[in-house]
Amino acid sequence: MFQPRSSEFDPRVSAIVEHLRAIEAELGAIGKIAGRRASSGASATANQIVDAIVPILNDLTNRLRRGQQTALAEAKGVGAEAVKAGVRAGNDALDRLGDQAKQRPLFTMAVTLGIGMLIGFATQWDWND
Repeated sequence: MFQPRSSEFDPRVSAIVEHLRAIEAELGAIGKIAGRRASSGASATANQIVDAIVPILNDLTNRLRRGQQTALAEAKGVGAEAVKAGVRAGNDALDRLGDQAKQRPLFTMAVTLGIGMLIGFATQWDWND
């Protein structure tokens, strides 16, 4: 009693299927266009970001280089001052030793002999025992 009539439903079903395929094809084309536009927009945005960041990074690099050069120059100056101070202190110590040696030659000789003996004993001592 309820047997389907394939001849009556086939044209309608096939028409619906064709419409759905056409819609699918149209949506696919729209998707491709949107994808290309998004890709092109993303590429343009990336280029704008790069164009904005590169000068900032270059400026930062230049500042770091200038800071490094300034720090090196200051370190050289401090090092030179330290060497000068060391030379002055060494010269002062030698002058004092020379003065003491002139004023107290026997005491200076005794101290020198004592230091020499300590060095001699230290070099002959077997530190592994």
